[in-house]
Amino acid sequence: MKKAFTLAEILITLGIIGVVAAMTIPTLVANYRTKALKSGFKKSYSLLMQAVINVQNEYWGGFGQTGDSAYQTNFYNALWKNFKINYNTEFDDVLEVLGYRDAKHKFLIKDYAGNVMELYPGCPQLPTHILADGSAVGGVYNCYANWLMFDVNGAGGPNALGHDIFYFGFDSNTRKLLPLGEKAYSFWDFANHDLYCSKNSTDDYNGVGCTYWALRDICPDDETKGYWECLP
Repeated sequence: MKKAFTLAEILITLGIIGVVAAMTIPTLVANYRTKALKSGFKKSYSLLMQAVINVQNEYWGGFGQTGDSAYQTNFYNALWKNFKINYNTEFDDVLEVLGYRDAKHKFLIKDYAGNVMELYPGCPQLPTHILADGSAVGGVYNCYANWLMFDVNGAGGPNALGHDIFYFGFDSNTRKLLPLGEKAYSFWDFANHDLYCSKNSTDDYNGVGCTYWALRDICPDDETKGYWECLP
């Protein structure tokens, strides 16, 4: 006689495999997503830094705080030339293409803690230029300051501040691009991470100040951990 597994034994084995898979696959998917966000952040930051370096010598006078509309238009037009913008989207509603709002213009942006924001970031605004690789960038002079921002994966989600959407400002004295949340940024202060980058914050701008922490790979709620491993 040839020995073989019974049907009951096979079903039990498959059941065990299913349970193990159900326990481990979500963790594996989450780890993969976190690594993808981290990699995308580094790439987007590198592209943004290079673009700013390419235009800063021409625009350093008033580089940061100036309300001159012609200056702002010329500055941003020069900046966008450093990116491979997907012009196929220029006639679409970019905010809907990116999933920032629905067809009824209801915003779907989340804060750092994962809550849908009642008021999307009014002063810093949102990315508006979709790039060829699917990421997105944006820039605007608003509320007496210049803001730059990027979304590391565009429509890929989760469309949450401090997860895939990050913000920068300018230091007009040093001509440097500064991550929001940096204490050296003088015009608008987002350095208080208890308000602007914390899983426990209920502030309307929670997540705007996370860029500083992401660049240093430090968890704002627990500095013994890395930034990306503690995303809410």
